[in-house]
Amino acid sequence: MTAAEAVRAVLSRRGWVLRRRPPLRFEVRRAGESRTLFALSGEGAPAGGRSLTPGARLLPALAPGARLKPGERKGIEELRSALGLLLETLRPAAPGPTALAESHEGHEGRDLLLRTTFACNQKCPFCFVPMTGKGADLAEIERELDAQAARSGPRGELTISGGEPASDPRLPRIVAAARERGFRRFVLQTNGVYLTRPGLLEELIGLGVKTYLFSFHAHEPAAYDRITGSRGQHARAVAGLRRLLGVPGLSVTVNVVVNARNYRALPELVDFIAGLRAGRPGLYFSMLNEVGHQKAPAWTVSLEEAAPFLRRAIARCRAHGFPVSRSGGESSFPVCLLAQPARHASPRRLPQDRVRYADDFTGEAGVIGRVKRPSCRECPYDSRCVGVPARYARLYGVDALVFKGRLRG
Repeated sequence: MTAAEAVRAVLSRRGWVLRRRPPLRFEVRRAGESRTLFALSGEGAPAGGRSLTPGARLLPALAPGARLKPGERKGIEELRSALGLLLETLRPAAPGPTALAESHEGHEGRDLLLRTTFACNQKCPFCFVPMTGKGADLAEIERELDAQAARSGPRGELTISGGEPASDPRLPRIVAAARERGFRRFVLQTNGVYLTRPGLLEELIGLGVKTYLFSFHAHEPAAYDRITGSRGQHARAVAGLRRLLGVPGLSVTVNVVVNARNYRALPELVDFIAGLRAGRPGLYFSMLNEVGHQKAPAWTVSLEEAAPFLRRAIARCRAHGFPVSRSGGESSFPVCLLAQPARHASPRRLPQDRVRYADDFTGEAGVIGRVKRPSCRECPYDSRCVGVPARYARLYGVDALVFKGRLRG
């Protein structure tokens, strides 16, 4: 079924008629009625645009005085998902985010992420960010900070990413500029190699950067070199991680992208971090997203193969007293793979705009959006899970997504 056919199927099943209003507003009425029942409008849609920009969503709004019949609220979600996927097929394919700033799903809602550079000292084959080797213009960064500061509010959190942001000598200046505009909470995404530079970490901490998401995908030097496409950086990365863990009051989460070259060593990687004896980081085990599956299919791994090692690694985290991040977005593993899903499920509902329930992964169904099995609707965590990338399903299917009737434990 194509994306357009999926939209028509929802309309036919619900007895609805759809009318589009530019730029991205869709009004729905019941067949035989002239009054609008509800509308779906594109959040952040460009004037005259045909498709959703990355990170944007279709937001539903019930027409004044309208009343929904039983089942129609569920139908709104079905139509929103089908329309979102249709619009995504109209958006030109891109190798990854090129925008300076983006809004993304965080563990506590939608966060602002600022990419200060598209240069990196490493070349992970599955990375979804196109590395141009260039840093963003400082004046453009400051304009983006001006635009976002008012939206974020006094508790707004700014995630600084790249590329490798710590490779940018302007990083302290950028953080200072964000502080001048009211930001007080910062997350730095980094591979940690540059945190060994004298004075850099101390300067960042002094500016209020207290939270770090540290990419570390292998504990053995040879595997680290292979996965990161680098040479001889393992020791500096370990030193950077040790330095972070040795500073009281910092929040450090080690992000491990699970792939075909490291999944068997996940338990040993956890033991290696524990052996640093320098604090208790959190662990976040993430899976490749859509771009990763497209760019590097040889680096993907089936959930059936990875799940036993992932469960052992999580058990090792518990033994060492390391917290494991909950599911919270499109890089999270489905919790039905884990021994105690309730410990790892997202504490909130996640947007289902890009999710379809399907068994057929040919055509568009196997290249865009997210996928779940139809039986996933029975899972108590269905609304807090976004399934797997469609490209994963095209490679491996979705047999690993199984509701076992014990997921409440």
